[in-house]
Amino acid sequence: MRFRTMLARATLLFVCFGLAAWSEPLSSQPRNKPDDLATQNGSVSGRISSIGEASFSVDVKESKDAVTLRFLIDDNTKIEGKLEVGSMVTVDYRTADAHNVATHVVVQSAHR
Repeated sequence: MRFRTMLARATLLFVCFGLAAWSEPLSSQPRNKPDDLATQNGSVSGRISSIGEASFSVDVKESKDAVTLRFLIDDNTKIEGKLEVGSMVTVDYRTADAHNVATHVVVQSAHR
């Protein structure tokens, strides 16, 4: 009886070590955090409501409501026309680190 118990424990021990040796380390498993999300792209059209040094905001109509979106401008942003409050724009953007970064901006006239 002792022999069977010792054999069962030894087998269990080898199985546990075998599983541990074949499993992946925790650092190589994917994490599900917001910072790990892939960059997303989008495009909107609307009227410029404000302009800052390295950003601007656009009022976009969604259904019946207007939503204001803020876009950052970086060295890779291509702007066609002059950004002016009240101008209609079409903005292609990417979302990275919870910020909308404008990639291409086309400014239309400032008709109100």
